[in-house]
Amino acid sequence: MTCFIGNFFYFKLWSSYDAKLERSLALNLRVMRELQTQKAEHKLRAFRKNQIIGVILGVLWIAFLVFLVANTLDNIYFVVSVGFIILFNVFATIAYIRHIVMLTEINIEDSVTMSQLKITEIQSSFTNIGRILVLQTPFYCTFWYNRDLVANAGIVFWLIQLVIVSFFTFGSIYLFIKLTYKNIHLKWVRSALESFGGKTLTKAIEFLKEIEEYKTEKP
Repeated sequence: MTCFIGNFFYFKLWSSYDAKLERSLALNLRVMRELQTQKAEHKLRAFRKNQIIGVILGVLWIAFLVFLVANTLDNIYFVVSVGFIILFNVFATIAYIRHIVMLTEINIEDSVTMSQLKITEIQSSFTNIGRILVLQTPFYCTFWYNRDLVANAGIVFWLIQLVIVSFFTFGSIYLFIKLTYKNIHLKWVRSALESFGGKTLTKAIEFLKEIEEYKTEKP
């Protein structure tokens, strides 16, 4: 009888300890989920801030270039070169605005999976914008041409210009082709993609993956 009572109290004590342990584990998992959610939201806020700054600077830069073109219409070389630069930057600015709108639609607490998909879409778009902007580089080599220069420059000058423009043209095309996530194993490609802003979004995605893992764990 005494042995039975002892076992009974031992069982009750162990059950109480087990219940407390489960509550503690559940609390820890909830705290970790909330912490990772805050980290992910912090990264998204930082990226949103960068996009807003990008839009402001983009609008100012475009306005400045349009002003220059409007006052230099007699120089076809300047108008064409800067006109293409304007188009590249208009495209990027519109894309940044789209990213800001997409970020406002992300709600991590509602759906981690949907948030991951949207962030991945933004990351892919942002990387492609960086690649596309590289293609505008050759136009910075030709905007300063004018009719007098074209009419009077010698063969040596044009040979030098051909080398310079060709270098930046083929270089920009090469970078456009190489700067993709399929080449992420290359250190310089990884560094370039991270400089485009991909690192911030990658961190946010990693935090979301951890949140998903915590949700599937049983306390």
